[in-house]
Amino acid sequence: MKRIALVLGALLLAAAVPVHADSIPVFSTGVAAGGGHAANATVDAHYTLTSAADSVFNGPAAFVSFTPGVYPFTSWMLETPNARWIGPRSSLAYPFGTGNYVYATTFDLSGLNPSTAVLHGGWATDNAGLDILLNGLSLGISIPNGSETAVTPFTISSGFLPGINTLQFVVYNDIAGTGLLVDISGTADRLNSPGRPASQVPEPGTLLLVGSGLVGRWLRRRR
Repeated sequence: MKRIALVLGALLLAAAVPVHADSIPVFSTGVAAGGGHAANATVDAHYTLTSAADSVFNGPAAFVSFTPGVYPFTSWMLETPNARWIGPRSSLAYPFGTGNYVYATTFDLSGLNPSTAVLHGGWATDNAGLDILLNGLSLGISIPNGSETAVTPFTISSGFLPGINTLQFVVYNDIAGTGLLVDISGTADRLNSPGRPASQVPEPGTLLLVGSGLVGRWLRRRR
């Protein structure tokens, strides 16, 4: 009986071990390569402009180029502690071409379990935010009328892949200036060992069933 008790104790101890979540290495807009806010008129270190309606300023560089509250962007919200506005040009000159602008960033889930990944954030757009895509698939997240005075929150909890993932933000420009602000972060569980995600650690209920089976076998042998 002592041996059974020791086995049960070990199983319950394993069930009590917490699953560790790590931060996903995803960046907000307007963040310098070394962290913190990037300076005006600099190229964003983590976002590229993969498609643009402007025939001249059509990427791939996306610029930290605007100062909210200064003409002609007096209606734009102020930057957040983690993010700044980005756009197609390195100056405040406008108008920009009418049409879609697609901004892309990548992040690496190597060593993390993609099935447990979650991204939380908010985005602001001028004009409409048409869509957010993860690995080329639409998430159906949009800001039909645009939102330049405050961030609109979003959550992404599926569609992740092992290794490199690509996140895209599609913004439509109607007239004058256009820009994007994304404030984002996320977490995912670590992989315990190669090929075994943390989510595969047996749950307490499963461990108790296994333990009960061991006790039953011991009692039958005793009889």
